[in-house]
Amino acid sequence: MFELKLKVFNALFEILKEDLAQNRAYDCLKVICSASINALEDQIEEQIVYSRYQLKAIVDGKLSADRMDSKDLGKWITDKKLNEYLDRVIQKHSKRFLEIGYVPVIKTNETVGGKGNERLFWLDIKQKENNVIENDLDEGEELVIYDRVDPAEIKISWFYKLIFRDGEIKNKSIRGLVMLAVIFGSFIGWALYICTFSLVLVRAGQNFTSFDLFLIFCLIGFSYLSLKYWFIPIWNLPEHRVIKAPMTFIALHEDHADIEMYRDKDRNQLTRITRFKGVCPVCSADVVLREGRPDQKVPLVRRCVESPFAHVYSFDRVIMKGKKLS
Repeated sequence: MFELKLKVFNALFEILKEDLAQNRAYDCLKVICSASINALEDQIEEQIVYSRYQLKAIVDGKLSADRMDSKDLGKWITDKKLNEYLDRVIQKHSKRFLEIGYVPVIKTNETVGGKGNERLFWLDIKQKENNVIENDLDEGEELVIYDRVDPAEIKISWFYKLIFRDGEIKNKSIRGLVMLAVIFGSFIGWALYICTFSLVLVRAGQNFTSFDLFLIFCLIGFSYLSLKYWFIPIWNLPEHRVIKAPMTFIALHEDHADIEMYRDKDRNQLTRITRFKGVCPVCSADVVLREGRPDQKVPLVRRCVESPFAHVYSFDRVIMKGKKLS
C-alpha cells in the first residue's frame, strides 16, 4: 500500500503540473499532494494533514490567513470543493488511474467545529470501481476533451519570438513591459497617423482625387481590421483569460494558435501562446476557439471546423472539457 500510494500521488502531481489552473481547490490540492509525496519518499507512514489556516497561509500568504475571519475561512475551502475538483481530474485522466487501479481522494476528520476542533484534510487512495470508469466513458461521448499543446511546439513570428521566450512571458517583467509598449504604442502611433493623414487631406482648397478616396477606404478598412482582430482581442485577454491569437503572432505556416493568461505555481501572472486541441465527437473534425456571437451568448466557444454553427461546444480551460451547445 505504501508504494501504491506513492504511485497514485506521483501520477496526480504530474497531472497537476501539466494542467495548470487558477483555482483555489487546485492550489490546495497541489500543496497536499506535494507534501504527501515528500513524506512517502522519506518513509513516513503518518498522514500529512493540513488545516484551512495552513492551506490559506501557504496559498495566499500568512498575512492573508491572519486577516481572514474564522467564518470566512470555513467557507474558503471545503472537502466537497476539493473532491469535486479531484473527481474532474480523475475523469479527464481516467486511463492513468485505470492502469494503477486506485484513485486519489481527499479525506477529512469528523468534527463539530469550535475552538480546538479544526477540520483537517489529507490525501488518501481508494480502489477505482469499474462502473465509474464505464460511466466516464459514456459521458465522454457527449463531451469534447481538450488538450493543451506545449508552447515550444508552436512557431511564432520572428518579431514576437523576441518577446515570447519558449512561447511565454512573465507579465511583470522587462519583456512583459515591452509587450505592453508594443500594444499601446502601436495603437497610439496608428491614431496619430490617422490624425496626421486627415489633416493633410483637409488642407484648405485641396480637391479630393480618386486616389485620395482609395487611400481613405484603405485606411478605414485597415483600421477596422486591426481594431477588431488585433487590439480588441488583446484588450479582452485579462478578462477572458484565453483569446484567439492574432495572425501577426504566429508564423505563416501555422494555421492557428491561442493566447492564454494564467498563474504559475509561484502565483506569477504569465501569458503564453498555446493551442487547445479537441476532436468533435460528431464528425471527428478539429474544434477551434471562436467567438460565441451571433448564435451563442457566451463570448468564446469551440466550433467544429467542418460544421461551425451546427457543432458548437462550450470551453472551460480549468476542467478542459466542453459540452455540446448546438
